[in-house]
Amino acid sequence: MKVKEYTVLSDCVERGVQLGMNRAYKHTDFPTNDQLMSAMFDAVLLEICEYFDFDDNTTVEIDQ
Repeated sequence: MKVKEYTVLSDCVERGVQLGMNRAYKHTDFPTNDQLMSAMFDAVLLEICEYFDFDDNTTVEIDQ
């Protein structure tokens, strides 16, 4: 059996974006763009980490 990684990853991103939107609007009716982006970013990464394991020896640098 082979996993369709793109499909699983796509589902994670879709669910993460929706979850992030819901979280951003949970305590305020008008979240800022930064609040929206932060909530969506965190939720997408949480969803991805639910389905993918990452090698502990890998170093990833993210420019923000």
